Amino acid sequence: MTKTAVIAFGGNALVTDAEHDSIPDQYQTVCRTASDLVDLIEQGWRLVISHGNGPQVGFILRRSELAEAEVDPVPVDYAVADTQGAIGYMFVKALTNELARRGLTRPVVALVTQSLVDPSDDAFKHPTKPIGSFLSEATARARQKSLGWTIMEDAGRGWRRTVPSPRPQRILESDTIRMLLDNGAVVVAAGGGGIPVAVGPDGAIVGVEAVVDKDLASGLLAHELKADLLLIPTGVTRVAIRFGTPGQQWLDTLTVEQARAYIAAGEFGAGSMEPKVAAVADFVASTPGAVGVIGAPEEMAAIVEGRSGTRIVNTNATSADLRSREAVHDSPGAGSNPVMLAVNGTLMRGLKLNPNMVAAGARFVRETATEPAYRLWTINDDHPAMIRVTDGSGVAVQVEVWSVPAAGLAGILLNEPPGLAIGKVRLADGSTVLGVLGENALVEGQREITAHGGWRAYIKSNSRP
Repeated sequence: MTKTAVIAFGGNALVTDAEHDSIPDQYQTVCRTASDLVDLIEQGWRLVISHGNGPQVGFILRRSELAEAEVDPVPVDYAVADTQGAIGYMFVKALTNELARRGLTRPVVALVTQSLVDPSDDAFKHPTKPIGSFLSEATARARQKSLGWTIMEDAGRGWRRTVPSPRPQRILESDTIRMLLDNGAVVVAAGGGGIPVAVGPDGAIVGVEAVVDKDLASGLLAHELKADLLLIPTGVTRVAIRFGTPGQQWLDTLTVEQARAYIAAGEFGAGSMEPKVAAVADFVASTPGAVGVIGAPEEMAAIVEGRSGTRIVNTNATSADLRSREAVHDSPGAGSNPVMLAVNGTLMRGLKLNPNMVAAGARFVRETATEPAYRLWTINDDHPAMIRVTDGSGVAVQVEVWSVPAAGLAGILLNEPPGLAIGKVRLADGSTVLGVLGENALVEGQREITAHGGWRAYIKSNSRP
């Protein structure tokens, strides 16, 4: 079955630094992402691409301020609409050219998109959304005084203007986007979080002076489309807690509950990483079987394969939802009723029994680890045996999760060395999958290698091929 992904680029991802903020520079940045996006299209993904516009809206408003003696000022909602057209054009042109270079024909459409907001949202009392370029504190405070700006320091990168950022209630064009996807189009939509609009007493749509967070809008759109994947490329490879401090810790996986607890504790910047984490958590919690990931744009392929980025998972999902979530990278037609299988030894990529996985039609999903409840032995230095323990002596063992057609599972098991079997394995994110486990009798007299944390680390330490 064809899968749908919403990929939400940040406006700062297009403006790499102060020396490369021109429109040609931004277009070149978009062109560098086009190859990875078309790779996903070739793999069968239906794509909706959204984008931020903080710097770009700031540029438009600053030009408007400088020209206020000559022309009327540009309202914020119209500035958002301007950026949807300009940045959408960049993506349309770059993707169309990359598709043509590969001999592919696919319509690419940039759609003016409106986000419905509530005029009574408390955000209008507390402007927190940064827009525009990064400024020195002195410059920002001068404009605060002369122009009435609200300002904030943004994650150690400088000072920026802030505007209200009300929460989106509905994406007005979601049905149109779905129709375009169903007809084979690649869609650029919800740019800058969508143009903020409200419904007046007479039922008419009116623009609102605000900026909707593009991550929250993208998450809402992904939910309304019932997308399989929400991917938010950002300036770091993973999400961190205690960011920028000596105790900084990068996170591979978060549950929805953990993500929301960290948000409540103020671990993420209110106008930067926090809405990304909130958007992904809300999307995963409300969309059965969906995957949400935050990571670096240059690692997009690795993120989709589960080898990079921070994944937010729903521990309240059903078993069927977990299987669907783990199978995010399965291609259409990969086999009926696939099961998730965690492998910890010679079935892993590049090792001697991995051809058995390929022959069974299995597809790699991601690298991860078990919960800290397993020990590992080497069996004559030929293969490992992993055993679950309950005495507190276990560790998290590195594994690979594969999607295996149910019909191919028996063949894999029959080709395993004696003493290994298929059982249930609990992963670090709280989900349970099938896995290769050893029998207790198998490890008698064998060397324990639990301290290495995985078979690859052990063979590397012994310089084994």
